[in-house]
Amino acid sequence: MPAVAEAYRLIEAGGDPRQSPALDYGPFLPLLLTRHRLETMPFLIRYAQTATVLRYTDLDYRLIQRQVKEQLQMEKQDTSGRYLGHMTRLFEVGSPEERARVVLLEITRMLQEDARDAEERNAIVDQKRQQQRLQPSFLLSSPICRQEMAIILPMLVLRCRHPAVHIQNLVRSLRSIREPSQLVVALVANCPSEFSPTVDSLLDPFDPYLTARPILLRLCKLADHRTWNVRQRLVDRKQLPNLALELTIEHCHDETSFMNRILQGQPEWLTSGPDPVTRTSLASIMEFLFSSLNDELTAKQPDHVAVNRLLRILSGMIGLMNLTLSSEQLEISLLVLEMGPLEPSTVGIKICLLLMAASQLLKYGTVRVERVLHRLMNCPDSPQVLLLHIFFQSGQLLRIDDFASKVLSMNLVIPRAGLMDLGAIFTSLFSNKELGTCALALGRSNYAHTGNSGIKGGEITSPRIPASDRLQSELRSVANFCVSHLLKIDIFHRSGMDVRAWVMQQIQDATVPLDTNMVPLLRAYTTAISHSDHITRIPEGDIRALFRNPCEDLTPAKALLVLYMLLNNDVCIANLGSDNMERNREYDSALLEYVQIRKVLLYVQNYQDGVAFRTVQPMFLKLVNAQFPELFDVTTLLMEEGLSTTAATTAASPPGQIALVSSLAATLKSVRARSSGVALFLESHYHTISRHIEYPEAAVKAYHAFQRLSQEEKQSLAQQIIHASLPSLLDPKSHPTVMEAFKNTWDQLNRVMPHDLWGMTIHALLAQSSAPTQPAAPPPMKIPTPSAKTFVPAWKRFSSPSPTGNNSQPFVQSQNQRPLHQHPGLQHQNRSAKPLYTFDQLVQDPLLLFKVDPRVGRTPTIFRLFIQILGAVMVGSRHYFRKHFQASQAILQSHQSRNPFQSHHHHSIQKNRQFKDANLTALLHTQDVTLIQFLLEICQARPEDLEQLESEPMMPSSHRRLSKDSGDRLAEDRGSLADRRNSILSQGVGSASAITPADKEGVNEVLKEIRVVTFNFLHQLFIDHTIYSKLIHFEGYSMDLIPSVVSGVDSIHVCFDFLPELLISNPVVAVAGGGNATPMVSGPAAGGDATSGVSSAAATIASTVLGGGLDSLGASETAAQLFSLRFAAQLCERYPLPHTLKITMDYILPRLRTMAIRSGFAKEVLESARVLARAFPHLSSDIIQILQETSGLKDQAELQRTVEAIELDMEDAAVWDKSVL
Repeated sequence: MPAVAEAYRLIEAGGDPRQSPALDYGPFLPLLLTRHRLETMPFLIRYAQTATVLRYTDLDYRLIQRQVKEQLQMEKQDTSGRYLGHMTRLFEVGSPEERARVVLLEITRMLQEDARDAEERNAIVDQKRQQQRLQPSFLLSSPICRQEMAIILPMLVLRCRHPAVHIQNLVRSLRSIREPSQLVVALVANCPSEFSPTVDSLLDPFDPYLTARPILLRLCKLADHRTWNVRQRLVDRKQLPNLALELTIEHCHDETSFMNRILQGQPEWLTSGPDPVTRTSLASIMEFLFSSLNDELTAKQPDHVAVNRLLRILSGMIGLMNLTLSSEQLEISLLVLEMGPLEPSTVGIKICLLLMAASQLLKYGTVRVERVLHRLMNCPDSPQVLLLHIFFQSGQLLRIDDFASKVLSMNLVIPRAGLMDLGAIFTSLFSNKELGTCALALGRSNYAHTGNSGIKGGEITSPRIPASDRLQSELRSVANFCVSHLLKIDIFHRSGMDVRAWVMQQIQDATVPLDTNMVPLLRAYTTAISHSDHITRIPEGDIRALFRNPCEDLTPAKALLVLYMLLNNDVCIANLGSDNMERNREYDSALLEYVQIRKVLLYVQNYQDGVAFRTVQPMFLKLVNAQFPELFDVTTLLMEEGLSTTAATTAASPPGQIALVSSLAATLKSVRARSSGVALFLESHYHTISRHIEYPEAAVKAYHAFQRLSQEEKQSLAQQIIHASLPSLLDPKSHPTVMEAFKNTWDQLNRVMPHDLWGMTIHALLAQSSAPTQPAAPPPMKIPTPSAKTFVPAWKRFSSPSPTGNNSQPFVQSQNQRPLHQHPGLQHQNRSAKPLYTFDQLVQDPLLLFKVDPRVGRTPTIFRLFIQILGAVMVGSRHYFRKHFQASQAILQSHQSRNPFQSHHHHSIQKNRQFKDANLTALLHTQDVTLIQFLLEICQARPEDLEQLESEPMMPSSHRRLSKDSGDRLAEDRGSLADRRNSILSQGVGSASAITPADKEGVNEVLKEIRVVTFNFLHQLFIDHTIYSKLIHFEGYSMDLIPSVVSGVDSIHVCFDFLPELLISNPVVAVAGGGNATPMVSGPAAGGDATSGVSSAAATIASTVLGGGLDSLGASETAAQLFSLRFAAQLCERYPLPHTLKITMDYILPRLRTMAIRSGFAKEVLESARVLARAFPHLSSDIIQILQETSGLKDQAELQRTVEAIELDMEDAAVWDKSVL
């Protein structure tokens, strides 16, 4: 350590210089002579500056400060500048006191100017004042005065009391003079405590003078023990890289660790800024690096960690500075790249050196570079070379920059010239077999890999060490990416390699959160299957093996396997009609039912709060919605939210219920291995459910016990619980709490196994008349359980052949299907099983749904479930037929493309015979409209719906119904008006439906609730498919339902779009064309055989309304026109708006006139007249005039009663208040 540095360290530590008189105290004389007398330190007499310092020691600095203050006041008054020249001459010839006063005056002036600049913060003013300051600072910048100035400044700082000068402000001001380093160092040497603040001041980002580097260098020589601290501040602030390198080489001597640290992160500060690194500064560093690498090459046991560190520094410097290597340096570089053994940790660093110096290394030895790349490719669990090949092949050069930056932990841009040269080599260097093998071997020890351990071809490689879980997960992710890309570019197809087993293993090894590269892998794999003979799909047997029991809890592997099947089916649908239909083969829908797609969907949405499968959730939902649209209905989604909300409430159950659940769960676990005893041990609970009318509370507890079982247990017992509950719950005596408990149970099962549950429910609700003759009733204590030939869930029937022939035939179980074990006393039920309709059969023929027990239509809770199933079947049916139509069209187009030379005449014939999209749409519309007509039949009042009113004497008065229709429309205080109206009605004018609101038709509450459910379903259906509202009203239905439909269906207003067309249409065309022109539905209520169709009402109208005077065709036409008139009038009554008024004037009133003449004053015409008058009271006179003009002599009685009824309606203020016109 130099003597001056030791002296500084001693003074800074507060030591006594007299104990070390041999040190160099020259820079510290002002400080020492201020603190001590010369007699106490005689060794200071050897310095020539001692006499000068002593002359300034005994000055009166208070007087000097006062004189400087007065001088500054005089300068403010005189701006000629004559004091400036006077002060300069005075310093040259004046006494020490005068010189000290001149220096203090000069620096005070400089500090004041700097203070004004700091306040104004104006760059233009700063530059102007800096230029003006050069002239007055000539005194401080003069080299002649520099030696004495280095003594005066410290003395002023040390001796002045309450100085106007702060040392850091002085340092900032001194940076404006020429070569201020000597003066700054003199100040710091005599004020040791100001070293760190001075360094921070010098590192101010705003330094227009660029004087910090020489000052800091001299300060580090003055206090070399502070050099490490100064260099660290340079690195932290990313300033003065040349100074940092110089301090490292001359003082710190830790080139490797320092370069490794400063290249971390964003090293561009080394080459940018006001003082960038030069090649001269790096020359010594480069020499040191290659010398160290050469030492490692010649060592018997090289330090591979040190080699990696040196290679990282070398790669970063070459890429950052674009350095040119000498031949000797290139040789050392190639020797290091060829050095073994190879390890995954060294492969990335070596590849980065290849990338940074690619052009130089290729010019020096192309063959050796190729050999190095082959060795790096064959290194186990090292995908770096494979990733580079992928990036080069796809032209993703920015990804290569990111790869190098990640490996080196620094942001760099690889030189593009060398990158292009290296890319040209990559295109032909590796074979397809080598690329495929490398990709499949990543993280897999069971795949053969060239040179993975031991000695191979004279080269030593490291043994394969098992990687950690985190590293294995990363390797699987990289492998997914690499294999997916190689599948896209047909590497495996050209090399004849099948990746089926590898993909299946990746699925089974998947963890959560799910790897983002898994979805591209599955998509690329399914796409490759469709066009490659070598790549096969996962067999259904392997899928069934993974889903040995779908009732068990799901895993990420199972969810991914379902996603793969959905992707495969999506690709197959997109490739319909391709040349090879064998490869484009979908997984059967029964297989997806077997794995319970709805349960998997909920698992993907809810597992770990949706975080685990966040990357695949949107695609999963899209695919399920495209292939199973029936699973996405509003009712089910709302039920799911309700079940999740009430989960906490269900947990807090009464003690008795908890005991029952615990007993049931314990019993289930004890007999789980003995499936033959399932029916036996559950028999007590089935007895309780079957006797729910007698013991409703016990039945509710049994349902709650079932709900609290695990998901696997609930699924395995779903069949028994459904068949134990239905159809017994159709009994009108069933308690509402039992019905609600069953519905909650049904909703829970519907979340996870909807397809199976829908089939179970319809099977249990089938009418007894549709089954073979039943044997004698079983003993009362034996609860029936489903047999092996009744309903079998999809996951149990999957291995059985599908039913053939007529869809209505029961499903016959194959002999290799294991039957459900039953109690011996229940075996007699198997002899007469009801026909089973699976969900697939219901989708193919939705009309089969209406073969259920007629009591379903009068059991609101069960009817809601029926409507939910019906909506799903309608959606599924449209999807099923549309999908098969697209498949047939694609096959036809493919056949035509393969036979382009067929005759034009034959092609025209085939085109005319072709089933078109319009035909399919018409068929689907016809099917759905027929289903809607069946629903409306259910809503018709049956005799028992009216008779039950008389058998309910205990009902509250608010629920009673009057026998006369008009009594419900008037208040009790209008007795006289009511009597007159009733007397008119008793003479036969109008019907109940004409004058009674829809909610007061004299039907019981059950039918009202059934209608509410039906009309809500139709409301949503009319919104989703507006064409249905048009078709159903052109087909027609019972006129008794018109008031209820118009008031109950909220979306009925869409009918205004086609109402004029309905009023002027001629249904004879539809009859002639083979359509169903029945405008009304009468006859037996729904619940019978639905295949009989909708009964025609044309003959009825012809006989009752027209007295049989018209033929069948004329009766149908007249009935349709009467229906349209009656419907239009009721619609106008609900919506008395300006738009409907215009329709009334233009279409309805003319139709009323026509039908009054043609039908002979039929009751529908009179009802319509009264309804129109109530809708638009101001048109009542016009309506009466139309009736008078069209009436004959025989119609006078009906005319008189109708006119009186209309006039009575007009006397009611409520009629006028209701109308907005």
